[in-house]
Amino acid sequence: MTTLLAFLAALLAFGSLGFWVFSVVVFIAITALVESDEGFYATLVAVCTILSLQFLSHVPILTTVKTNPGHVALYVLGYFVVGAAWSVFKWYIFLHKATNKYETYKAEFMERRGAKVFDGELASKLMDELEEKNKYQSEDSKINSAPPLARKHKSNLTRWATYWPFSMVGFALNDVVRKAWQYIYDLLQSTYQRISNHVFRNVSADAKMAEEYKASAAAAGAGGSESSSRRSNRGN
Repeated sequence: MTTLLAFLAALLAFGSLGFWVFSVVVFIAITALVESDEGFYATLVAVCTILSLQFLSHVPILTTVKTNPGHVALYVLGYFVVGAAWSVFKWYIFLHKATNKYETYKAEFMERRGAKVFDGELASKLMDELEEKNKYQSEDSKINSAPPLARKHKSNLTRWATYWPFSMVGFALNDVVRKAWQYIYDLLQSTYQRISNHVFRNVSADAKMAEEYKASAAAAGAGGSESSSRRSNRGN
């Protein structure tokens, strides 16, 4: 056991390659856990990392706290002030995502019914459908038809405030990069569609031919029925 600890201490010595590799891995792990709503495991990794820094990498964390309690308190206060501000920003983003989720479901709901106008009857049916659907969903998976309650998202708000550096990185990689790609996709959508139309030109031609044939056959059938009806009326 002593040999293992000595090996780890040498491997994770402050400033060594192992130390920086370990730091990067821990940062990635905590970021992934925070973004995956795994606050407990993020805390577990963070606590183990602090212990590792203190006792294996010999970073004087406890000594710094004892000798400079005032400075440490200010740093901690500043950390949580920034975290509180970040949690407000993340809550705002969360609410916009929830609204977009509702609007998307509403559009799909109207499309399923072939409706063009959203009236009171459809609104009532949509609310009933969402109420039934949300019975089997977790709080974060529900489609909100009313403003989300902050008290039901305490774990999210706490996690965003506590792990704001990791949350910021996750937001940059997940939200910003994805939105940038969505913007690029919107710009290129017409190009994608032209490629699709070109590749499927023969298929489209066959489908158009079939549609024209059905239309002419239906017209001929309607004309034949009308002629028969006229002959029948003359006979009477």
